[in-house]
Amino acid sequence: MAKTVTIPEELLKDLYVGLARVEEVLATLEELMDREGLERIRKAEEEYRQGKFETVRNSGEIERLLSE
Repeated sequence: MAKTVTIPEELLKDLYVGLARVEEVLATLEELMDREGLERIRKAEEEYRQGKFETVRNSGEIERLLSE
């Protein structure tokens, strides 16, 4: 016999967003636990402070920058 449960759409959206946030936190923690990852973060922060970054509006601009 199949059983079903009805979940309000707003609750489902909240659960989805919450899960995405947890995933982001776990990915950040994983990067911080990795020595090379931590070095990448430190380098990126230094480049940001020095203004050595570019802002893009879409993926096409990213592809252009990476191919230079």
